[in-house]
Amino acid sequence: MWFIARIPILGFALLAGIGSLAAAPCEFANPIARGADPWVVRHGSHYYWCQSERNLAVAVYRSERLDDLGAKFIVWKAPPSGRYSKEFWAPELHSLDDRWFIYVAASDGENRNHRMIALEADAPTGPFAMKAELQTGDTLGATNRWAIDGTILERDGKRYFIWSGWEDEQDVQYLYIALMSNPWTLSGPRLRLCANNDHLWEHVAESRDERGLNEAPQVWQREGRTFLFYSCSGSWEPTYKIGLLTLAPDGDPLRPADWRKHPQPVFQSTATTFGVGHGSITASPDGAEDWLAYHAKNDRAPGWRRSIFVQPFTWSDDNLPVFGPPVAPGTKLPCPSGTVWTD
Repeated sequence: MWFIARIPILGFALLAGIGSLAAAPCEFANPIARGADPWVVRHGSHYYWCQSERNLAVAVYRSERLDDLGAKFIVWKAPPSGRYSKEFWAPELHSLDDRWFIYVAASDGENRNHRMIALEADAPTGPFAMKAELQTGDTLGATNRWAIDGTILERDGKRYFIWSGWEDEQDVQYLYIALMSNPWTLSGPRLRLCANNDHLWEHVAESRDERGLNEAPQVWQREGRTFLFYSCSGSWEPTYKIGLLTLAPDGDPLRPADWRKHPQPVFQSTATTFGVGHGSITASPDGAEDWLAYHAKNDRAPGWRRSIFVQPFTWSDDNLPVFGPPVAPGTKLPCPSGTVWTD
């Protein structure tokens, strides 16, 4: 059984025959919590985690530590009925234009009716209010389309919305992008970024007999480069993993040809930690380290029992992420650099 461990301890050392109190290094073990689709953002001296609360509400957690979700705030609850009353999936919290927005997929209880909605508040811990449904169809103001996993890209003074959506009424997921005029309004038509089945490892269960599936886009920018991480191969499968698109240095985010899909996944399962995906990236408290937050499955059988992991990663000489393998449950890791331990 997986467990959560905190190992910051106090040990006694004898120096020249005199007892003195010395603090042992701060350590922790994964997973850090039960849950899925982790989104974490650092603001000021705190981390803010955004999570679905039993698929009927949105919770924001505030913590000074990256390895501990901290205090929970229920920031928005679903109405008892209607278009956005059930199936809250993968909320993300963003600070935009001096306001706070949460983008979350919601439905009336039927998956085919999932739409992206924007919630708005003055502060990251809310309370949030319903702002708008985002128009993620081919023609603005016309028939809307299934959409989940919305995120934000800002580049060269422009803002874009990126999400996973259906082309029509068929359950086949692609990555889409559209220009935004404000944090709750798409101002241009959607564009498909890439095919969802270029590689066998993108197919559900890594089987040619199954459909390709791309979802959970996440943006990270570093040294002038724009990276788009995405998850694929079915979140209910142990083959779930993370792939990577990179935007050309002078590329236009709205030009699919300017995005390069890497031929191999950048993060995938091991014998001990599997079904890994839906990652988000942040920095350690002192900014010296980059960390990946992601979920992994608790069971190898198909299903959605998952837990949240965090681990550090590095960058290659050619400025590509080097995540390494996912850590095994229970493995002790040093706390993120700059963590202040308080008992």
